[in-house]
Amino acid sequence: MATARAEVIGLLDAFQAAERAGADAVGRWIAACVDPRLRGGLRVIQSRDRRHAALAVARLRALGGQPVAHVGRDLSALCGVVSDPGISDRSKIALLLSRFPPLRDAPLEDLVRRVEGDAETHALLETIGDDERASLGWLRRMSEALARDGA
Repeated sequence: MATARAEVIGLLDAFQAAERAGADAVGRWIAACVDPRLRGGLRVIQSRDRRHAALAVARLRALGGQPVAHVGRDLSALCGVVSDPGISDRSKIALLLSRFPPLRDAPLEDLVRRVEGDAETHALLETIGDDERASLGWLRRMSEALARDGA
């Protein structure tokens, strides 16, 4: 059981670091974004990411862990693109959506499956996955709107 707990703590730690990095990158995107529709939705996504990070930290602390993880090179590069004011909003959305094909219904399904032995963490991540699906659905609709507008 100690190994399983350590693995769950590690997964939660990596997840909180990723969500925090995403929230920071989206914040920089918001600052450079001129489309009010996009800015409004991005604020919701940023708020969700911050809350997801806080929930993950609370859970990993409840399990006896401490947040120490940092994002890897790939996620750091993705966050750099998202926060770059020189890259178009449509390109940023396309890049994010390319990471989550429409047929993949559960963005966190792999992570959720890895914590099946911990019912509380499982439910936490499963519910956060619902937020992620909502964000992805909104990004898809926003992508279509921007394409129609020629933005």
